[in-house]
Amino acid sequence: MAHTLTIETKNEADFALVKELANRLGLATKESHQKHLTKAESLALLDKVAGSWEGPETGDEINAMIYNSRYSGDRDLEL
Repeated sequence: MAHTLTIETKNEADFALVKELANRLGLATKESHQKHLTKAESLALLDKVAGSWEGPETGDEINAMIYNSRYSGDRDLEL
């Protein structure tokens, strides 16, 4: 039976130490590295995704549907 342990490191030195220990113990290792986007990259991705979305409603129509579906009148409450 295989067991999986996930260890997240914040820097390369810690990662290298943990990986070296696993190798010395003869354990199988699998690496995955997450890339954090810069603010500019995040905004570019958002523009790309938002620009490719198309629907039958305009933004104004969607806003109107949201506001019209809200109920903001008086409510009867039992106290």
